[in-house]
Amino acid sequence: MGQVAQRDERRSEPEPRRRAHAELVPPEALVYRTKSHFRIWLKEEPNTFYVARLGDNLIGFVSLMGIEVVKLYVVAGARGTGVASALLGFAEQALRQDGVSQAELLSTAGNIRAERFYMRQGWCLINTFDGALWAPPGISQKFVVSTHRYRKRLVD
Repeated sequence: MGQVAQRDERRSEPEPRRRAHAELVPPEALVYRTKSHFRIWLKEEPNTFYVARLGDNLIGFVSLMGIEVVKLYVVAGARGTGVASALLGFAEQALRQDGVSQAELLSTAGNIRAERFYMRQGWCLINTFDGALWAPPGISQKFVVSTHRYRKRLVD
């Protein structure tokens, strides 16, 4: 993998998130999974983002806020190459350094690849609930998906 670094600008973006587990998202929400909506979402996010690059190409990112790994995303062409493991390991280390002893992570239920990955990485499924997806400002419609909450102890 290339380098993992804190994002210093918000112009970089991965492939459209429209394809990311689209079968698990209400079809009406897919219209808000475009590059332009991704830019809006990214500007609104208060999270700290770290990106993985291969040369000049963004191949993934992870975002953190408080005790939570908020987002972990790897472009399709880099999946299965260790990028996700490196990003998640980086995130766990950053949380440890911030004094977090137990971290949380949310994932769309039914994303089998992600579920298996998190379990292999030592994350434990705690519960499942109905979580709201992001919608752009001015959109009153709520998009709800079944969401898994995972936890992991980061220190012994």
